[in-house]
Amino acid sequence: MKQNTRKNKTNQSVTWPTTTYFTITDLHKLNPKFVNITLRVRLSNAIKDGNVAEIGAVPGGKGRPQKVFSMTPVTQSTLNKAKADNINLVDNADKLVNVINVATPAASVPPVVTAPATTPTVAS
Repeated sequence: MKQNTRKNKTNQSVTWPTTTYFTITDLHKLNPKFVNITLRVRLSNAIKDGNVAEIGAVPGGKGRPQKVFSMTPVTQSTLNKAKADNINLVDNADKLVNVINVATPAASVPPVVTAPATTPTVAS
């Protein structure tokens, strides 16, 4: 007697796009075996885990605009490319980019300069 195969395949893994940013339709084109709602759930879980970030929305005519996502860490060049492609960025887009401020040492403390040590030479 043959058992029925399971309809949902829970052990499938999502193939994430390698482009700078993507939409849910791009994700569905890469993973055609997934049901659309399953991809949306996996995407929302990836956003909660911090692996994916929402960077904006594609302006469209009628209906709800498509959201645009990017793999983390989001770079400034990704946001610049999205702006150039007329994507409306989210309000906190600047906070998505990790910026590290490197402070210079205080100017009040002069640097210490030491003379190189010389070794005596012995004439033979």
